[in-house]
Order: sequence, then C-alpha cells, then structure tokens
Amino acid sequence: MMFSCSSIKERSNTQNTNNMEKKKEEIVNVALMYIKDGEEQRFDEYKKKGGTILESYGGKIERVIKPTMLAEGELDIPDEIHFASYPSIEVFNKFNEDPEFIKIREEYAIPALEDISIFTSRNTDFEFEKESGDTSKTYGVALIYFDEREAAVKEFEEYHDEVCEIMPEFGTHFERFVAPFQSKGTVEKPDEIHRFYFDSMEGLQQMGTDERMKALFPKRDASLKNLYFFIGEATL
Repeated sequence: MMFSCSSIKERSNTQNTNNMEKKKEEIVNVALMYIKDGEEQRFDEYKKKGGTILESYGGKIERVIKPTMLAEGELDIPDEIHFASYPSIEVFNKFNEDPEFIKIREEYAIPALEDISIFTSRNTDFEFEKESGDTSKTYGVALIYFDEREAAVKEFEEYHDEVCEIMPEFGTHFERFVAPFQSKGTVEKPDEIHRFYFDSMEGLQQMGTDERMKALFPKRDASLKNLYFFIGEATL
C-alpha cells in the first residue's frame, strides 16, 4: 500500500534507487519479550552478547522499548519490545544459524524468558521521512490487524492519510512501518506494525483529545478487526 505522510526529501535518482533496494531487502524482527522475575540480568547479558554477534553480520538491535501501558486492545503487556534489523533475508538466516549465537540464546535467552512472540517483517512501501528518536522520547508501537472485508485496507489508508495531516502538529515522528510475513509465539501475526515517537506525553494526550482525531477514530475502528497500541519508553 502507498501512503504519504511526512514531507519526503528530494534525492538523486541513483540515491533513491539504492535506498529503495536496501529498504526492499532489509528484514526487521519485532519481538515481544516477557521476562521471568529475577532474570533481568541474565536477559541483559543475552542482549549484550547477542547484539555483538548481530553487528558482526551487519545487523543491529535498533530499538528496545519498555511498554508502560496498553492504550488499545487486550493483551498482557510485554516487558520489552525489540526491533532488530538485518541487511537481507540471507543475513537473517545465517545469523540465526550461527553456532555461537545459538549457544548464547540457549544459555541466556531461553532460561530468562517466560514467553516470546516474534514477527519477522519487511518494510512496507509507505513513503515517509524517517526520523530517529532517543531515550528521552515517549514511544508508540501499534500492532494492526485489518478487517477481512475487501474494502478495509482502503478505508485504513484513507484514515491514515487524514491523521497524518494532524499528528505532526502534536510532535509525532515516524520511525518504522513493517509488514510481518512469518511469526512465532502466542500473539497472532499482525498485518502491519508501526513505530513512532512523541516529543512529549503531553503532546500525545492532546492528540488523543483533539476533535479532528476523535472524528476519525470510527473510520479506523471500522477498518480493523484488532489493534494493540503500546505506549512506553525506549532504553535503546
């Protein structure tokens, strides 16, 4: 699907082509992590050691979010939501087959986790000016499930185009829009996952009470069969 949200910077044709190819090849893993009580230190070791190996493959853990509330939907709130990026599916597969990573995962991650749901994703063709926040920002992560009606995706596109004209007024910035193609775990695979951040919690609250936004929520709800919207803080 094609959206137009933030202004898109002009680029040369060559640079545009290269960026599009990289975006097309990139894999993003999104994981909802439920950590056992008392195993936080062990899990931190997993992130440190596993992240080092990931970087040797040209990937990285690009964002870790600790949700503080679930603003939409009914789901146990994970302790952490991880976004890890890989240059390609080939790199993704090689990393997951790396003997040293498997050893670290079995020694640190598996004993430390109560549950995990993983969504292996590709970038959507949503056109936007990607911005990067930091740990001072308030983050939002939305797991989006389209209604099964044929018109639902189009309805959501229309809703999204309209809210994108409003959201930046309240300090909203867009980081990631991905579409999962495979998943593991107990949480159903969403159709899309959106990640964005807010300059302040006050801006987020003001946006939620804006009359223009409230008027559009019924259109959003009619286009979706489910929505989980987490709000939290970034630790990375």
